[in-house]
Amino acid sequence: MAELTYERVLELFAETDRRMAETDKQMAETNRQMAERDKRMEKSQKELNKKLAEFGDMLGKYAEEQVREDLIRKFNDWNIPVHFIANHCVMKDDNLEFVYEIDILLYNKNYVVAIEVKNTLKKDDIDEHIERMAKILAHPMSFAEGKILLAAVAGMIVSDGVDKYAESKGLFVIKPSGDNVKIMNNQTTFRPREWKVK
Repeated sequence: MAELTYERVLELFAETDRRMAETDKQMAETNRQMAERDKRMEKSQKELNKKLAEFGDMLGKYAEEQVREDLIRKFNDWNIPVHFIANHCVMKDDNLEFVYEIDILLYNKNYVVAIEVKNTLKKDDIDEHIERMAKILAHPMSFAEGKILLAAVAGMIVSDGVDKYAESKGLFVIKPSGDNVKIMNNQTTFRPREWKVK
């Protein structure tokens, strides 16, 4: 074994310092590459989120369009003639704060029908729509005053339990049926819940 001299100790320290500097340099490069990868991943995630949101909006608009097309005839069959139909009615209070939105709104001289449309209709959607009815009563649109408010829910996918739950709450249930949509409630036995707008 070689004799350990002061010069040899200095050489070993110098070699250790060089190796540590090289390791620090490699770690800095690795950190830089990881930071770049994280930026690319964050950008990709933002782009994916944007595309998913656009896709969700497109599905929602598709569902609303499928429902809206045949509503005039279907509600006319229920002796609720439709004189006006509108999409995405947004109500704000006097402070311009959002109060509620109605996906599809139908009305005539006696009735206003607020329709909530979902791709997949769930029980929570029905509960939220009933809460929306209370908001409509508290903040009615001017043309709704003095009319009877009815509620409907529509979905491209509606399970048996959900449609029965909505009907038990007095809501019309609308879902696809062949080429168009169909109001699923039994016209002879179902009586829609009515809210009187003051």
